Amino acid sequence: MAKTDSAAKQYLSKFWDARYLFSNAFIPLLALSLYLITFAYLLPDGVNKVFAAKSWKYILALAGVAGLVSLALFRGNKRKKPVIKQQIEKIMASDLVLLLLPLMPVVQYAISNRDILSGWQMVYLLGVFLAFSLLFVVLIPKLLGGFASTRTLMLLGTAFVFTITNMASLSNQFSWFEKGSLRFQWPILGGTFLAGWFFYDLKYKSLLHLLIVVLFISNTAVQIFSPRENSDISLTQYPDNLLAQKPGVDNKLVELVGERTPSSTPNIYLIIYDGYAHNETMLSYGIDNRAQEEYLANAGFILYPHTYSVAAYSIETMSRVLNASTDYYGVSRRAVSGDGVVQNLLKSFGYRTYGIFQFGWFSRGIEPSYDYSLPEKRGAVAWLVSEAILTGEFRFDQDLDDIPREEYLAAKREVFSVSSNSPIFLYTHSSYPGHSQISGKCLPNETELFEQNLQRANIEMQQDVDLIIDNDPEAIIIIAGDHGPYLTKNCYATSEGGYDLSEITRQDIQDRFGAFLAIRWPSEVFEAFDDITVLQDVFPSVFAFLFQDAGILDARIEPETLQPGKVSGASVKNGIIYGGVDDGEPLFLSGQ
Repeated sequence: MAKTDSAAKQYLSKFWDARYLFSNAFIPLLALSLYLITFAYLLPDGVNKVFAAKSWKYILALAGVAGLVSLALFRGNKRKKPVIKQQIEKIMASDLVLLLLPLMPVVQYAISNRDILSGWQMVYLLGVFLAFSLLFVVLIPKLLGGFASTRTLMLLGTAFVFTITNMASLSNQFSWFEKGSLRFQWPILGGTFLAGWFFYDLKYKSLLHLLIVVLFISNTAVQIFSPRENSDISLTQYPDNLLAQKPGVDNKLVELVGERTPSSTPNIYLIIYDGYAHNETMLSYGIDNRAQEEYLANAGFILYPHTYSVAAYSIETMSRVLNASTDYYGVSRRAVSGDGVVQNLLKSFGYRTYGIFQFGWFSRGIEPSYDYSLPEKRGAVAWLVSEAILTGEFRFDQDLDDIPREEYLAAKREVFSVSSNSPIFLYTHSSYPGHSQISGKCLPNETELFEQNLQRANIEMQQDVDLIIDNDPEAIIIIAGDHGPYLTKNCYATSEGGYDLSEITRQDIQDRFGAFLAIRWPSEVFEAFDDITVLQDVFPSVFAFLFQDAGILDARIEPETLQPGKVSGASVKNGIIYGGVDDGEPLFLSGQ
């Protein structure tokens, strides 16, 4: 026991050695402060930048304390002019295993986004963050090795870069939006460093390396083999044109249209306002949008106050609208990027197709198939993912191909005014009023922000509608929301917030699946063709009108919601709620 106590005292005594403390505490903490100061200025706005901006002052203060203690210990030893010389420690080849730790989250993000990242883009992404990790784990420790412990700097660099690259995972786990929490972030940084430092200091370096390799391989394997919805078909497994597939697409709308030619080919404008809801839903937030609905009715629109979507996200909703099917026929963005059943059928009738968006979200990872589309694809997706990693959160509104709002508005309104020898189909998707930031926690003013954006959407909608009616009064104009605004409970999927099915109300379901719909038909002969329950019924109805054939309505899908996790297991079938507080009752009550 005496020998053990003596060894422990001898081990602990080095922590009070001036040179040891200077080399293993003061210089490394000073270096970490400089890392954080640099990142606070250079990183894009988001969780990592806020983390760096909040942390550097505390770390710099700790460095100051370590420096003062070192100085006091030097003076205590009565050394007037101490020569601070650290023996340079070599970085061994085996130490490069440490790089796998900060790269592990990057590999996870790359695999999770493999439906939009090509193989070369994945290699590029890993290369960028390998270089990023080498800078802090190898290069800087090597350069400062004459002044401080190379080992300590190397392990601190590993912990620092791992914290930065892993921040997006933490943001997802803790529902952080734009800023995180130091009480979770500091233990990750400090714990990772201390664990590595003690493994090295106690001569268990090989064991640490083995643990990192095992963790890296197991995490990668889990990501690769985890089932993901609609990720089993790569971007290159199907021809450019959906209807060119042999054998033909198994689609009821295609089957019912056959080789026929429509009776009329009016221009068709599909104008989506993101997150736009029925007034019944708006009233539940304390917002009365009746005046806008009255405006549409006075402009000749038929309102469908009970419609909902079978899905609750833009891509999942609109791809199914444009395929008139629950099937994506490949990756989920195929239809919204222009290669859907609807666009291809319309092209076969002589239509020229347009896809006008403010964001590159709808064609991310896939080339647009519209005859004309905006924005033009400019940014590499690998840059987008890199930016998200450095930001510390994957934001739904983050895209390199975004264009200014004024440019988007001008582009879509130019289509409204265009004179063409061919009939036109336009799909355009406005960002207003938009949904919550879907971090998993509501902002304090979430509903107020939505109401402000709703007013912007209403102005935009009136300007759009007035322009189309003035220039093209015989067009089919479809005004719709794609899903609800996500303003109740946790402002996201309620299953992610721990809400039980027994807590789910009619409002919660409308808030996620409800989808506003109003259509202006070019003639009064439409009532036999507009039997619409879900938003995905729109184009069977439109095609029935074009062909003056109500039989095409048989192409409608089952009106059943497909993502029960969005509302803790509740669902809607043919307008009736299944599960939750309002089980067995209609989803919408207005007009009942």
